[in-house]
Amino acid sequence: MLILASSSNSRANLLQKAHIAFTQVFFDYDENLEKTLKADESVQKIVLNKEKQFCQQIKDTDDKTILFADSIVSVGGAILTKAKTKEEALYMLNLQSNNSVDILSAFLLKAPQKRIFSLSKTTLFFKQFDANECKTYIQSDLYKGKAGALMCEGFHKKYIIKQIGNTSTSLGLDTDTLKAYL
Repeated sequence: MLILASSSNSRANLLQKAHIAFTQVFFDYDENLEKTLKADESVQKIVLNKEKQFCQQIKDTDDKTILFADSIVSVGGAILTKAKTKEEALYMLNLQSNNSVDILSAFLLKAPQKRIFSLSKTTLFFKQFDANECKTYIQSDLYKGKAGALMCEGFHKKYIIKQIGNTSTSLGLDTDTLKAYL
């Protein structure tokens, strides 16, 4: 059975919707990014570091199938992390409004006989956000824990005018690619 090495409810929900059997091992990882790396390099490095940290903490992982994953939101090459304050969330929303946003999602599937690394990208094109709706979204605190304060299945959904890439990637895990390797 697949082990999801993550505390992410979003990734757990994606695996359930894709009918992938798994158990979740809650695992906190400090996602401080190296500011010198590009978004695609950062997300890949984070996934590899998650694997390293997890395997140091949890012994006897060689005979298990473990999934490590991470996502990064980027606007114009700038990486948007998880907003720590309402002001930071508003700043991120203002960057995204009437703009394109890249969501880069990487995963590492570590199994006894294979090791699969995948990097996927979904680009969302947004129309102008309504300022009052932005304030309501931020006041709801639903942005918390979301990279770039981005909630494709919630606040952002009605503002998407074009999408290039998989929806599951934009939500945090390319389940179509993952299923191909399970």
